Amino acid sequence: MVIRKLVLAAIGLFTVLTVPAAAQDDEAFCGVTDASTLEEVASQLEGKWISEAKAGYVVMGPMVMPHPAAPAPKTGRLEMRDGRLTIVPDNPEGIDLSLDWETGVDWSFGKQPSLPEGNDATNVPELDIDDDELAVVAGCPVNELPRLVGVDSLMVEGTSMTYTLRLIVVDPDLIYGFQQVHGIAGGHSIVERRPIVMHS
Repeated sequence: MVIRKLVLAAIGLFTVLTVPAAAQDDEAFCGVTDASTLEEVASQLEGKWISEAKAGYVVMGPMVMPHPAAPAPKTGRLEMRDGRLTIVPDNPEGIDLSLDWETGVDWSFGKQPSLPEGNDATNVPELDIDDDELAVVAGCPVNELPRLVGVDSLMVEGTSMTYTLRLIVVDPDLIYGFQQVHGIAGGHSIVERRPIVMHS
């Protein structure tokens, strides 16, 4: 129970800014991945955003548990700070998260949870979307879209928890992503993963 409380507390502090698109996006940022064009993308993303954390899962040592979707959307904004896009939650208890463009590593992700070897838990949900489905929405492969990464950490009841947010910018009004919170508590590794969808 203490470990679960740590995970939920960390997620509550870090949770940031859904409306999944059903058809190909004619305004998608396909092919926009070099530094000069990403600067223009950043300027189009500034402003108010709404985000929703979808259902995911938590791995605590040998245990795997479903993690339900957040009960309500979160609001906030994206703004430039010192040349970096930064997520600024409206919740005063939230933590601002600076983002960096990802251009050197290809991403791939499926709907099936990534579980520890030998663990065949059946009580965890499939994730909402995989890279093939997102490619259909955008009209191009995920790695041809602008991508952002934000990483931060904090102490929760004496335990250091690291938060990583990976975002895929589909168009000026739609961003898909995945959040991960991980740390070590009581000698056990804790990992929480779930999808995020943001719309302006």
